[in-house]
Amino acid sequence: MANTIYIVESHEHSPTEATPKPSSLNSPKFPKVMQPLRHRINPKTFVITLRQIAKLLKINQERILNWEKWHNVLWIHIQGKGGYFFSYRKLEQWIAACRVLIRCCPNLSTLDALWQSIWQEVKRYTDNAFSRLEAIWQQRYTDLSNRQYT
Repeated sequence: MANTIYIVESHEHSPTEATPKPSSLNSPKFPKVMQPLRHRINPKTFVITLRQIAKLLKINQERILNWEKWHNVLWIHIQGKGGYFFSYRKLEQWIAACRVLIRCCPNLSTLDALWQSIWQEVKRYTDNAFSRLEAIWQQRYTDLSNRQYT
């Protein structure tokens, strides 16, 4: 399978030490990693507006000459800058889809595999988005752990 190259804004992210890393890579209980998120979330279903794109890029709407949904990224033609690739992971729709996936995990092993998929893409998320996903993951982890011991 060919590697896909993403050209997106880079946000260095150093998660807090309190966040446990997924154990799936080192545990014999989880020999296979969950499918990448891009196979579980379909960006083609996202309703994306010109206004939303302009707000995320912090530019005036009129500067966006054209934009297209591509398979793994948005392609945006910005006046004076040319073509620009933007990760779907920066969109609120992607974060909402991740929230649904986290909340629907039926057990800790599924949750762990999903969190590993999110963790592998940590640099593609904004710090704020990752923090929100982390909080939802921690809540679901607590809920499933409590259920396991009751």
